[in-house]
Amino acid sequence: MTALPEATRGPSYPVDPFAQGLPRDVTLRLLAGPGRFTKADLKLYRQSVHWEIVRGEAYAVWGRECLLCGAPGSQVHHTPEGYRFLFREDARRHLRPLCSTCHRRHHGK
Repeated sequence: MTALPEATRGPSYPVDPFAQGLPRDVTLRLLAGPGRFTKADLKLYRQSVHWEIVRGEAYAVWGRECLLCGAPGSQVHHTPEGYRFLFREDARRHLRPLCSTCHRRHHGK
């Protein structure tokens, strides 16, 4: 994946993981990191205010084209280390826009 522009590093807003409208048990699993949360937990996270903010920031930084093929990037991919940074102020550092085809291919599907 392409390196992140230096201008995007650093916090832009405070994050309270428990103020995202998610059930407490889901939030605790997400905070515990990879291996602790489920696909269902991630689906709920993608409905949170925080996800909408960092997703928008990823598009603002990278644009809406897939970084791998240049097609419209309709999805935002977490880099492998990104799941350790859910709810952190610098979560956007670990996101990249991809088209659905490249995203599936990247995950081996």
